[in-house]
Amino acid sequence: MSTTSADAGASVAAGVEAAVAAYAQALDAGRNDDIAELFVPDGVAEIAGVATFEGRDAIREGYAAFAPTRPQLHLTANTVVTSFTGDEATAVSNLAFLQRGESGWAVQLVGRYDDTLRRVDGTWRFSRRVTTFLP
Repeated sequence: MSTTSADAGASVAAGVEAAVAAYAQALDAGRNDDIAELFVPDGVAEIAGVATFEGRDAIREGYAAFAPTRPQLHLTANTVVTSFTGDEATAVSNLAFLQRGESGWAVQLVGRYDDTLRRVDGTWRFSRRVTTFLP
């Protein structure tokens, strides 16, 4: 049975969306080891205007500074795979970051993720994730 390009695209999109969702869940729970494992070993996490972390150890250590101090949610939406070939894909997602304070949940910032991912042993992992905050 052959796989059509539509089937391949759907499979890539599902894998990319799984990585995007796992990242948000791990980030909100402060699970830095899990965040680092979502990247390839030489992966890069860039938070525009804030910091760039290269490699899993740097990502793990760098994200420790962002550990949640109160309930938070990173909501990602409108994830679109913009290209894919073989074992590499690019995608873009919108981001809204909410925190719960004394008066309830409030949006703290909005932005976007620009991702490059590689499929490693059947799992999509970030090779580069750039987070940009919108004014």
